[in-house]
Amino acid sequence: MTQQYLRALSLVVGNDSEAYDFSNLRVQFYVVNADRQTLKSAEITVYNLSSDMAQRIFAKEFTRVEISAGYTGNIALIFKGSITMVRKGKLNATDTYVRISAQDGDQAFNWAVSSWTLASGYTADDLYKRFLQDLAPYGITAGYKPTFNANPSVDAFTCFGGTKWHLRTFAQAQGCTWSIENGQLNFLPFGAVYPGNVPKITPGSGLIGSPELTLDGIVIKSLLNPAIRAGCQINIDDSQVNNVTVTNKYQFPDGYKLPTLDGKGAYKTLQVIQEGDNRGNTWFTTSLCEAIDGTAPNTQKSIDQVEDHG
Repeated sequence: MTQQYLRALSLVVGNDSEAYDFSNLRVQFYVVNADRQTLKSAEITVYNLSSDMAQRIFAKEFTRVEISAGYTGNIALIFKGSITMVRKGKLNATDTYVRISAQDGDQAFNWAVSSWTLASGYTADDLYKRFLQDLAPYGITAGYKPTFNANPSVDAFTCFGGTKWHLRTFAQAQGCTWSIENGQLNFLPFGAVYPGNVPKITPGSGLIGSPELTLDGIVIKSLLNPAIRAGCQINIDDSQVNNVTVTNKYQFPDGYKLPTLDGKGAYKTLQVIQEGDNRGNTWFTTSLCEAIDGTAPNTQKSIDQVEDHG
């Protein structure tokens, strides 16, 4: 078990030519990540910056922000993205703050456009490569992907419009969700998880309270763990889960399925919230999960987290 002692944080704000680390100041952060078409976002508050530095950040001299957090010996990147909004103000007569809102892949998500035609015989990988070309001017590179359908198309294909909408259609056709994380384009098959180490969340490894089976999914809260990301697998002891029962199922939409436990303690994270305060008590990871071997939540937060414009 990794020792969870001595919290560690790195907050870097910068641009193409310079960057500054504000880890020696009080920093609060709230990072939200989901495993499908949505932007990873962060809300970061830095206290008592020099007036000159606060003004430089407020004046948009800096464009990027990175947060790494965890414990000594187990610190990792939890957010990397573009600054979208800055606020500054005072808590009281002596304490000031700068609050930074940021998103991962913001420019690509909002501005990337696809406008091209592929002749008949193209494959899913051909489409994937063209989408990457459209995202490349905004700094997006290839991330995780499964093996796509290799069957060639019998028709030509003309693509025009916002790249994000075509990515949605492409991902659905391949049985995947798509997302941008740390500047990389990822595709994750339905029911699959990202490869890598599978953390076991127990009271001895940071579990806080008991996992809760809710109408949205299974909610697991632990001490901050930078290894947990949306789309990964985490394991728990099902006997520790606080269960739920519903007596009036008619209040739910047609087709709604109540979440179930996995039976083997294996869960896929749909949404992960990393929040911390390096001078306070908050230092948590909260995961909304679905059972890999059970029924999945198909409404509520697992879907509402995803921005949908029709």
